[in-house]
Amino acid sequence: MPAPTRRGLALRVAGRVALLGALAASVVPVGLSAQGTVRGTLFDSLRTSRPVAGAVVVLLGANRRATTDQRGRFEFADVPEGAARVAYWAPWLDSLALPAIEVGASVRTGAIVDVRLGSPSRATYQRAVCGATFGTTDGILLGEVRGVDGGPLAGVAVGARWHETLIGAGQVERRQRAALDTTNASGFYALCGVPTDAEFALVAGNDSVASGEIVLGLDATGAMRRDLIAGPWTDVGRVSGRLIGPDSLPLAGATVAIAGDTSRLTRTDAAGRFVLLNVPRRSTQFVARAIGFQPALRSRDLLEVESDLEDLMLEKVPQELSTVTVTGEPLTGSRLQFDARAAKGLGSFISDSALARMPIVNSTLIATFAPRSIAQQTRQGPMLMLRRGAGYCRPRFFVDGYDNGNLSAEEEGSLMARAKRVEIYTANFAPPQFNDFDGCGAVVVWTK
Repeated sequence: MPAPTRRGLALRVAGRVALLGALAASVVPVGLSAQGTVRGTLFDSLRTSRPVAGAVVVLLGANRRATTDQRGRFEFADVPEGAARVAYWAPWLDSLALPAIEVGASVRTGAIVDVRLGSPSRATYQRAVCGATFGTTDGILLGEVRGVDGGPLAGVAVGARWHETLIGAGQVERRQRAALDTTNASGFYALCGVPTDAEFALVAGNDSVASGEIVLGLDATGAMRRDLIAGPWTDVGRVSGRLIGPDSLPLAGATVAIAGDTSRLTRTDAAGRFVLLNVPRRSTQFVARAIGFQPALRSRDLLEVESDLEDLMLEKVPQELSTVTVTGEPLTGSRLQFDARAAKGLGSFISDSALARMPIVNSTLIATFAPRSIAQQTRQGPMLMLRRGAGYCRPRFFVDGYDNGNLSAEEEGSLMARAKRVEIYTANFAPPQFNDFDGCGAVVVWTK
C-alpha cells in the first residue's frame, strides 16, 4: 500500500472544504408528460455502495422536498421550465469534509429529466485525501484533536495500530501494522489505510498531551470520522456512573476500568454505583465486566472535572437451555470456523470431546494442552499465562467471539467451568479477529 501523503489534502487547511468540486449530472429526456418533471436516484458510493433510502432531497429555489424510496429514487413533478438544481446534504457528509451534493438539470415543458445524485467513489475520495488509492479492505479515519478547552491542538501525533496475519506456502507471518499522521494547525488528521474489516487501537499524543487508547472499527465502511480530546496527565478528574443489567437492576460487585490500564479499576457497590478517581481528562474508553454478562466498552470525552457516565447496561451471556435430548450436535458456524482454524495448526485447540472427558474444567487443566502456557496460582484461583520471551504475560480473552480483555481469576474460573471449546494462540499466530494488541496472545473460549 502506498505511504500516505499530504497531496490533495485541501481539507487539512480548514477541516471541511469541498474536496471534489461539483458532481456531474446526467440529463436525459426520456419521455413526455403534461408538466416538466425532475426525477432521479441518490447513491452512496463511498460508505455503503448502495442507494440511500429515506433521505430528503431538495429542489433548490422552490422550497420543495422529496424523500427517497427504498431504491433511492425521488421525483419532483410540475417543475417550471428552465434551469433547476437538486441537492442533498446530511451530517455524515460534513463529518467527512464533503460538501452538499448538487446536480443541475435543464427542464423543458412536457419532458422528464433524469438526474443522479451520488457521493464520490472510494477511489476518488482516497486520492483526494491520501494522494493515492489502495485496497478494498483499507479505509480512512479522519478527525480533529482538541484540548479540554475545545481549542485545536497542532503538532500532535495520531496513530492507529493493528495486527495482520499473512499465510503463504509453508509459512505464517504475523506483523503489526500502523497508520500515522500529525495534526495540522486546525487540529486535523487523516489516517490512510486503516482496516475496514478489523478493529484497531487509536491514540493521539505528544510530549505534553495525550488521549486515551480507543479500540474501534470502521464496520466495513470506507471512511469514518473520530474526533479526540487530548490533555496532560496531570489534568485529572472524577468519573462516576452505574452498571445495570437488561432488567435495569443494578449490578453489584462488577468491575469498571480504563481500557488499556488495568491498574485503574474499581468495583460497583450494592446500588451498582462506581467511582474512578484521578482519571485524566481526555478521550477515554472504559471497560465494564460482570460475571454472567457480556463485557462492554464505552467511550467518553471527559471535559469536566466531575463526569457522570450515567447508566451503563450490560447484556447477559446467552445461555443454552437443555430441554430436548438429541443425538449428535448441530454443525454451527462457530464450530466450522473452529475446525478450520484447528486444521491449520496455528495454535492449541481443545475440542468438545476432550473437555467432556475432564472431571472438572479449570485453567490448570487447560494449561496442560498448550506447550507455552502455565496456570499461575492466586488466592482467587488459577490464572492462565502465556510465555513471552523469558517470562510470562497475561493473554487477552475472547468469549464466544467477543473481546473480553483481561479477566480476573474469579471471572476466569467461572468462564472455564462453562467452556465447550478452547483455542489458545501465542501473539505471532492469533487470527486477526482475535487480536491481542499487546503482543502476548489470546485465549478463545466457546461456552456451553
